[in-house]
Amino acid sequence: MTAHDLILHTPATAWTQALPLGNGHIGAMVHAAERELRLQLNDDTAWSGSPASNHCDPVISPHDAIDTVDRARTAALAGDYVDAAAAVQRLQHRHTQSYLPFADVDVVFGADREDPVSFHRRLDLARAHHLTRTEWPDLVVEQRTYVSAPHDVLVHEISTSAPTDVVFAISSMLQVLDASHSDDGGRLLVRMPSDVTPSHDSAEEGVAYTDDPHLEGAAAFRLIHDGSASYSADGSSVFATVRGARTITVVYSSATTFEGIGRMPRGTAQGAGDTAESRVQSAISDGVDHVVQQQIADHGELYERVELQLGTSTPLPLDARLESVNAHAVADISGDPELAALMFHYGRYLLISSSRPGTLPATLQGIWNDSLRPPWSSNYTTNINVQMNYWAAESAAMPELVEPYLDLIDALAREGERTATDLYGLPGWTAHHNTDAWAYTRPVGGGRHNPKWAFWPLAGLWLSRQYTDSARYRGADRALLERAYPVLRSGAEFALAWLVETETGELATAPSTSPENDFRTPDGEIGEVAVSSTLDISLIGDHLHALVETAEALGIRDDLVVERARRTADRLPGIPLGPSGAVQEWRDVFEQVDPHHRHLSPLLFLYPGDGPVSDDLAAAATAFLDEREDESTGWSLAWKLALRARLHDAERIDDLLALVFRDMSIDRGAWVGGVYPNLLAAHPPFQIDGNFGYVAGIAEALLQSHRGEIELLPALPRSFGDGSVEGLIARPGIRVDISWTVVDEQVQLTRAGLTALNEGALGAHITRFADRRRPVTLSSVGARVDIDIRDLHS
Repeated sequence: MTAHDLILHTPATAWTQALPLGNGHIGAMVHAAERELRLQLNDDTAWSGSPASNHCDPVISPHDAIDTVDRARTAALAGDYVDAAAAVQRLQHRHTQSYLPFADVDVVFGADREDPVSFHRRLDLARAHHLTRTEWPDLVVEQRTYVSAPHDVLVHEISTSAPTDVVFAISSMLQVLDASHSDDGGRLLVRMPSDVTPSHDSAEEGVAYTDDPHLEGAAAFRLIHDGSASYSADGSSVFATVRGARTITVVYSSATTFEGIGRMPRGTAQGAGDTAESRVQSAISDGVDHVVQQQIADHGELYERVELQLGTSTPLPLDARLESVNAHAVADISGDPELAALMFHYGRYLLISSSRPGTLPATLQGIWNDSLRPPWSSNYTTNINVQMNYWAAESAAMPELVEPYLDLIDALAREGERTATDLYGLPGWTAHHNTDAWAYTRPVGGGRHNPKWAFWPLAGLWLSRQYTDSARYRGADRALLERAYPVLRSGAEFALAWLVETETGELATAPSTSPENDFRTPDGEIGEVAVSSTLDISLIGDHLHALVETAEALGIRDDLVVERARRTADRLPGIPLGPSGAVQEWRDVFEQVDPHHRHLSPLLFLYPGDGPVSDDLAAAATAFLDEREDESTGWSLAWKLALRARLHDAERIDDLLALVFRDMSIDRGAWVGGVYPNLLAAHPPFQIDGNFGYVAGIAEALLQSHRGEIELLPALPRSFGDGSVEGLIARPGIRVDISWTVVDEQVQLTRAGLTALNEGALGAHITRFADRRRPVTLSSVGARVDIDIRDLHS
């Protein structure tokens, strides 16, 4: 089962060596060593600030903001790009709030012992269990840790071969209001900061505890054991010592006063403590055996939907496998393709662990963070990163996990109406570069930061794509479309009002940025704000078409916004091509400051977009990628995987895999991605979007359905060799099972089957393999139809 296990024989001495567990609400990084173990714990609702942060200390009044946008627009259209940037900088507000660490549980069981005879730790992805075994000549200590979604508790079990003393301590980096214990457990009451300034913004104080609105919370635990125990507390930590025990079980939970995305906190730390303790008590009353059975069944129901098999199993631990893959100047996965399958399953596991219905969506770090001021606040970056977190949710058969993301989008749509009015005097809703648990929608930066990443008012359009994409995978689910419609309509209102008509009659966006990129002006200066970034035009066209499609599916007629969207979509300019024949970043030709920039925004139309792409446009996209080259951050490498898959370029996918699996225990500098020893993706630093994006990219290499056909193995990397995949999902809700062999670099299909998952998927479908096409009819939901593969081979 090495495609479903991370096995290590060395201790976790750094965060990038620890292994993650989670249930969407409680996150745990398990730092296991020979004599001790630390559980670094998170609560998905532990954030600094409150919704009051969204509107405090405005930099600019609504009246001045509208005038400023007009000045920026005039300057951009006149080619005064530096002046345009200076103008939009005045729109900047403050910063989003930060996702926070919550508690730490330290377990010490062999402090005075010599080095053990053996030690190993394992993350079992199929069960979502962390297991350790430490062996001395006279003692064996085994530990199992898991987080249950049904019971919303973390359970840590210790079993020993002889009576043993174990010391526990629970503490927090947050402000501890109270630490107390009973005769079988304890709890911490904490408060979150009222404000946390991002670590990259050193001009301000970092962590502030003031009287401004803030969250409070609690962590609670109980011990079950067969020894004797004593407890103490010192005001900031709770301690427990268990003596002479063979079995010890820790049951833990947490809660906060969080009431929902964008809502003011309500309650007290004491009340949160009561909630956490009631969860712990409920789990103990049900029995730990029952808890683990339900946890395994709940996780397995999601995890077991997809199986990717590549290569053969190996007894080597993960660190040795990564070392072997990186033994040459360029990493080579062909000697251990099962590692590629492990990375695929790990990405699915991480999403299951960090995003569940009723929780918050996965942040830049999922739900795992050990810093009060984490990189980029561990928030939701909305110009690619939070979107990428969910790219594979539908294709990899995890549609339920999208729900927290849709909740965030809905909250942003509500809050973004005020921002659209205050900053732009426009209808509809808008969001910018960053957001948080409070649905922040304003441009960040405090009037000091670069507009290229602070000013981008079309984030709402990209976020809303998830509704359209999910609907297409689910057979036009009417309930989902009805939920999506007001969000899409309001976003279209803003987009239609944001467009301007130039003197030549062309529709354009001005002022316009292309996320985080810049250019050299004709005067040799650095420009960040211009007219009509390719991303702007692609997103607006995509969004308007999505609104029209949704209205038609719902039978909505005579909606003036829909009719205007229909007419405007046909008037938008096409994708601009530069002098080299490559897709261009903006409407106008500029010299690039960084020709190898990590953002690939001009290619949104290719992926994650799913509209028609001509051969000429595909060639222009290829030229764009060739000019950008492969080297980049972890998440950018993942995006390139998906883009090359859409271009059917299996050879370049192999080239990218060599970078994806690069050993990042070595400092390779900024903007160079790979994987850390625990297989988490490196931006660097760690960002989880690289893990999630990898799943999406590999899924696209194995199966595509965006062009109205079910295309099998469109871009299979040859390094994968023979293999099979079961359970991937094609639009409009079809399970696809495929197996193949690779002979002399040629892919041969050996098996293929389709299963309709909803009534919208019934009927005739065209299945494609290479250049061969075959119609397949699905006549009943749940009934698999095997394809005669002889019809798909010449």
